[in-house]
Amino acid sequence: MKIPIYSSRYFIGIGIFIFLCFTGIWFFMSGKLSKRTEQISIDLATKNYELKSNVIRNEFNGLTKGIENLVAILPEFHSTADFIKQRKIVEALLLNHPTANKGWYTLINGQDTTYRAIEKNDQTYRELPARQYQKDWTGNKLISIADTLHWLVASKHKLSNTETLIFGLDINLVELQSYLSGIDPAGRASASVIDEAGTYVINPAEKLIGTKMGVPVRLSPITRRLKDSISTYEIVMSPVLEIPVFRYYTPLNISSMKWTMVLDTAALNVDEDVKDIEKYLISMFISAALIILLLIAWAQAKWQKEFMLRQQAETKRQQLSIEKQELGLIAERQQKDNVLLQLNALKQKVNPHFLFNSLSSLNALISKEPELAKSFVVKLSKVYRYVLKSYPNGLATVTEELNFVKEYFFLQKIRFGDALEPLEIEISDEHLQEQLPFMSLQTLIENAVKHNMLSKTKPLKISIKSEGDFIVVANNLQLRTDVKDSGKQGLNYLQSTYAYFGAGQLKYGPEGGDYKCYLPLLAFTP
Repeated sequence: MKIPIYSSRYFIGIGIFIFLCFTGIWFFMSGKLSKRTEQISIDLATKNYELKSNVIRNEFNGLTKGIENLVAILPEFHSTADFIKQRKIVEALLLNHPTANKGWYTLINGQDTTYRAIEKNDQTYRELPARQYQKDWTGNKLISIADTLHWLVASKHKLSNTETLIFGLDINLVELQSYLSGIDPAGRASASVIDEAGTYVINPAEKLIGTKMGVPVRLSPITRRLKDSISTYEIVMSPVLEIPVFRYYTPLNISSMKWTMVLDTAALNVDEDVKDIEKYLISMFISAALIILLLIAWAQAKWQKEFMLRQQAETKRQQLSIEKQELGLIAERQQKDNVLLQLNALKQKVNPHFLFNSLSSLNALISKEPELAKSFVVKLSKVYRYVLKSYPNGLATVTEELNFVKEYFFLQKIRFGDALEPLEIEISDEHLQEQLPFMSLQTLIENAVKHNMLSKTKPLKISIKSEGDFIVVANNLQLRTDVKDSGKQGLNYLQSTYAYFGAGQLKYGPEGGDYKCYLPLLAFTP
C-alpha cells in the first residue's frame, strides 16, 4: 500500500523549502570561508614558522652555550697552567651540546704556543693535535674542508698574567643538519640558514650546504613584515616541491655571525584544514537535508509501529533485568555457601591433625621444660578458640589474623625447633585494620610446612610482609616429594573467598628461589 504522504503536494513543498534553505546557508557560509581562507592560511603558516624558528634558534644557542659557560668561569684561571689543571671541566663545559663533538684551544705564553684539539665520543673525551685550520683561526667563520662545510666559533681572552687563551668549537654543519632533522620530524616548516653572502649554512637537502641560495620565483610582488618588525615573508614557488610556499626570513645572530633563517611552509598544507572544513560542511548539509526529508516521510508511516515495538522491548528488558538480578542473587548465595562449606571443611581438617601433632609436642615438653609446656597449653587453647570463633562474613582483620598466626607459629616452632626459622613479620600500620579471609595466613603457613623439607641444615624461613595493596606470604622453596595429600583445599578456599568478594584471581607460585602467595586486602561492607 502506497503511503499517502509521498504523493502529497505538502511533502513536495517541504522538500523544496528545505533544499532552498540549506542552499542559501551554504552559499552564505562558503562566501565567508573564502574571504577568511587566505588569512587562516597565513596565520597557520606563521604559527608553524614560529615553532620551527624557535627550535632552530634554541639549538644554535645551545651549541654556543658551552663557550659562554667557559667564559663565565674564566676569572678562576690566572694562568694557562690553571686552565690545564681544570682540563676535564673545560672539556665537559665546552662540548656539552649533543652535536658539539669537536673543539680546540690555544695557549699563548710569550713565544711558547700550545695547540690542542678535543674530541668527544660517547661522553669520553680525548686530546689530539690541533689541525692547521684550527691553528689559523682569526675569527668566527665558515670554512670548507674536503666536501664539508665547518663552522669555527671561538673566544679569545687575555689572562691576568698576560698569557692568552683561545678556545672554541669545530662544528661539522652536515652533521648538525642531520641532528636538526631528527629534532622536529613532524614539523610542517622546512628550515634553512644562510650567511651574509647567501651561502647555505644548513639546509634539509644536505648536498646544498655550502652552495649559494638561488633567487626565488615570487608569486606575489608584496613582501609583508611580521609583528616583530624584523621578520618578513613572501609567497614564492618552491624549486624542489614545485608548489607555492610561504617563505619567512628572520635574522639569526649567533656569536657575531649575522645569518638569516629561511623557513618554507607549503601553502597547500596550510589550506588543507580550510578545505576539510568546506568538505565537512557540504557533507553535513547534504546529509542533514536528506535525513530531514526521510524522517518526515518515515516518521508519519512508522511512528505507531515503532512505539509499540519500543514498549514491547522495554517490557522484555525489564523482565530480563529482574530475572538477571534474581539469578545473580542465587549465584551469590551459592558462592557464599560454597566458601563457608570450604571454611568448615578446613576447620575440621585442622582439628584432629593439628591437635595430634600439638599433643605429641606437649608430651615431650612436660618432663623436660614444664614452664614452656604451660605456655604451650595456653597458646594451644588460644589457637582453638580462634579456630572455633564465628565469622559470619568469612573475613577477619589483619591484626586478628596476625595474632592468631603468631600463636599457631609458636606451636610449630616448638615442634620443629631450629628446622624452622623465626617468623618474619613486616606489616604497615595502614594495613592492620584491613581484612583478609578467615585463617588465610595460617593456611599458607601450614602449606609451607607441609610441602617443604625442614632440617637444621636447611631450615624453612617464612615471612609475612606488606607489598602495595597485598599481604605477601613467602617461604624459601625446598619441596618435598613424599606429600600424598595435595588437593589444594586451602588454596581453593582462598580463591573461592576472593572470587566471592570480587577480588579476581588469586596470585601464587614460585618466584626465584621462593614460593609466594599474594593476598589482596578486602574491605567488607555488610
